[in-house]
Amino acid sequence: MKHAIAIVFLGCFAFSCAHKQNTGAYMSPVFDTQVKNAVRLGDGDLEIQALRKRLMDNPTDTAVRRRLAARYDAAGYPDLALEHLRIAFEHAPADIDLGLDLATTLSEQGLKTQALQVVDAALKSAKPTANSLSRAAVLKDGFSDLSAGEALHCQALALEPTSPQRLNNLAYNLIRQQRASEAEAILTQILRSKPSYELARNNLASLYATQLNQPEEALSHWKAISGPAAAHNNLAAVYIDQGKWPEAKKELEKALALRFQFPEAIQNLQLVAARTGGTVELKLDRDKHQSGLTKLAMVFKNIFVGEEEETAKSKYRRSRP
Repeated sequence: MKHAIAIVFLGCFAFSCAHKQNTGAYMSPVFDTQVKNAVRLGDGDLEIQALRKRLMDNPTDTAVRRRLAARYDAAGYPDLALEHLRIAFEHAPADIDLGLDLATTLSEQGLKTQALQVVDAALKSAKPTANSLSRAAVLKDGFSDLSAGEALHCQALALEPTSPQRLNNLAYNLIRQQRASEAEAILTQILRSKPSYELARNNLASLYATQLNQPEEALSHWKAISGPAAAHNNLAAVYIDQGKWPEAKKELEKALALRFQFPEAIQNLQLVAARTGGTVELKLDRDKHQSGLTKLAMVFKNIFVGEEEETAKSKYRRSRP
C-alpha cells in the first residue's frame, strides 16, 4: 500500500510568455506531431469539433478551453491539454481553481518550478477558499516543500477548523516532517470525533508501525479497518521496507494462518524468501484438518521460490482497506 494517506494544485508567467512567442515561429517536432494527431482526432470526435468551433468564435471562453483540455488529456495529448490550460489561466488569472488545475498538470509532467510558481500566482490573485488552500498545500507537499505546505494546511484549517480532511492532511504533512507526536495527537483527535474515518486510522496505524515503533497499536488500528490477516500483512510490509526479514516472516505466518489464499501476503513472502536463502519454512500448526493441509500445500507451491532477482519494479504489497 502506498501510504494510504490521502491528502488532498501551477508555470511561471515568463515561461508562458516565452512559450507563446516561440509557437508562432517554431514548434517542436513532438508538439507538432501532437497537434497534427489532435487535429485528426478532432475530425472524428464530435465533441472536440464542437469545442474547437466554440473556441474559434470566442477564444477567451475559459470554460470551453478547460473542457477541451480535459478532452485532450483523456485522449492522450497532455501537452495540448497543458497549453489550453495555460492560455485559459492567462485570460482568467483570478480563477484560483483554474490556476491549481494548471499547476496540477504541470506537476504531473514534472515541471516543478513552473507548477510552484503558478500555485503562488493563483493564491495571490484572489481570496482562496479552504479547498483551494488545501489543494495548494498538497502540491507543495508533493514537491517536498513541507514548511510551505504546512502553512497552507494551517490556513485551510483556520477556515474549517473541524474538518477531518483538513486535519488529516496536516497530520500527513507532519508525518513527512518526522514530527510523530504532533501527528499522533491530530489523528487521535480526528478518530475521537469520527471513528469511521479510515484514512486517518490508516495513517495512525502506519505512524505507530514506523516512527513511533508501537506495532501492537498499529495492528489494532489496521484490524479495525480490514481485519486481522490484512493487519499482519501490513505490518510485515513495514518490516520489509525496514529490512527486518525475521519480523516480516513472523507477521506473514500469522497472516497466512488466518487467510491461506492471500495474494499480497504470498507475494511479500516470496520477497522474504528471496532475501533469506530462497525458501521460507512456515509453521502453521493451527489448522490440522485435511482441507487446511490442502490449502497449505497451495501456499507452499507459491512461496518456495528459487533465486529471485529483485529489480526496480519489485513492489511490496500492502492490503488496501
